[in-house]
Amino acid sequence: MSTLEWGGLVQDWTHLDDEDESNEVAEIVQQPGRWQEEIEYSVYAESSMTLPGQGEKGPNCGVWKPAEFCDNCAEIAYAPNRCGRRSCPDCRGEWTKERAVGITKRISAARHTEQPGIDRRTIHAVMSPPEGKIRTLQQVYDGYRDAYRLAEKKGVRGGVAVFHGFRVKNDVQEQYQAADPDMGIWRWLLDVRPESWRDLTYWSPHYHIIGLCREFEADDPDAQDGWVARRVRSFTPYEGLRDREAYNDLVGGVRYLMSHATFETDTTRDCVRWFGELATTNFQPEEALSDGAYGVIDRVVREVVGADAKSSENEEESDECECCGSRSWSPIWDAGGALSDPRWCDQIGREKERRLVAAFEWAIGERVPPPGLRKARTEEEARDALKELL
Repeated sequence: MSTLEWGGLVQDWTHLDDEDESNEVAEIVQQPGRWQEEIEYSVYAESSMTLPGQGEKGPNCGVWKPAEFCDNCAEIAYAPNRCGRRSCPDCRGEWTKERAVGITKRISAARHTEQPGIDRRTIHAVMSPPEGKIRTLQQVYDGYRDAYRLAEKKGVRGGVAVFHGFRVKNDVQEQYQAADPDMGIWRWLLDVRPESWRDLTYWSPHYHIIGLCREFEADDPDAQDGWVARRVRSFTPYEGLRDREAYNDLVGGVRYLMSHATFETDTTRDCVRWFGELATTNFQPEEALSDGAYGVIDRVVREVVGADAKSSENEEESDECECCGSRSWSPIWDAGGALSDPRWCDQIGREKERRLVAAFEWAIGERVPPPGLRKARTEEEARDALKELL
């Protein structure tokens, strides 16, 4: 392979053996105004991809503001804003949970449309390419198609593919087993170990598959261009709309996969792909299910993971109002409607009404606390900010 001259510098790419990969590198090198470090970052998947929670927070993430008010006495509860970004260290748990809820709902809806029995069987499998086959970003994205096409050949009729770029080093796995912590290895690696997660892992791209499958055919790498197709397990059988056990098993499996799913840094490109019978062009849950059925799946799945603050179970567990002892709360966004009810305003009193008006207008951006309190980082600072608004 010849060297490539760019910007007066000679860039030697002879260490790239794959012809397609060298072409991709050449195209990027020819782009003006780009330095070698940026080129390498843009080409090589290992250095260009990351895990949830390893980036920056959103600009207002962690800022405390009024969040709820007591339906009985208008007492105000505060909570920190959350940006919900997958890169945010504080929001990665919420992001993985919401992704798990969405994937569980869609797969469960597809299971519901099938006849009871083997047609509802859902499995977890892993498709691993030959070593060295996936090195660039483009090869990662092309690999999704190769992975789910192989899964379909093995019997998966449709489902979701989740990309993982890294595996834990063997010696780190041994250290984890010796420590025997009360948590999964990836949580231990990301939250407990002081080293960078990159020092504890190695590049080993593979694609996790969760999908509908009656029977998974035996692995045959020689007939699969070197790819390895391995079935991990079957999920709990689905028995109906309110089958909490099946939802819980699926949510747990998906949430674990999403906790260390791998995606391109500083982009919004997703790390999952739907395929086969569950591809977005082939399956729409709202149309495939009878009226209200998908809503039941949504509600029960969210209750199972504790994601719906409006569910009856969560209402029973909600915080007790320090002022009146009530456990009934409404989002601060609903305060406008409550304040338009004269009888309710008479019930709470003029002072509580003034405080709620100020909190509501602060939450919707019509009032701004004074400098120094505009980005309250604690509940106490948020309370001080409201006092200043009054």
